[in-house]
Amino acid sequence: MDVKKVSLVIVGFIWFLVGIGLSIAGIIWILKLGFGPKLVIFTTVATLIGTLKGKFVLSKVASKYYKRADLIEFNKNDILLGWIKVLGIRGFILISIMMGLGYYLRHFSNIDRPILGIIYLAVGIALVYASKIFFDNKD
Repeated sequence: MDVKKVSLVIVGFIWFLVGIGLSIAGIIWILKLGFGPKLVIFTTVATLIGTLKGKFVLSKVASKYYKRADLIEFNKNDILLGWIKVLGIRGFILISIMMGLGYYLRHFSNIDRPILGIIYLAVGIALVYASKIFFDNKD
């Protein structure tokens, strides 16, 4: 069993599952608008932004993580925790900042939930889009 490939797939699943979770939250908040033109506009904007961010920003980040795995020395004990090596300290700092920002926006900002829904759906779509890089079998 290739520890590097397993670690990359785990990172991919994390990105994918977090993306799905954020997308679901975003959709729930956008649905508070009720059915109508605003719902279509908000959903379209979030989908467009998310796809563009996934393609042009997060895919590059994911590719860097994927290439970084080539430089990491994995051992048999890393089968379950190798993904931590792939993300590294900078990755965890970025994740922490994003989680903190999300918490702040949900609890302390005056932004309406449907607007937050656009942000959450866009980020969720971008994560799901870019997660495919971790499942690519390039080796």
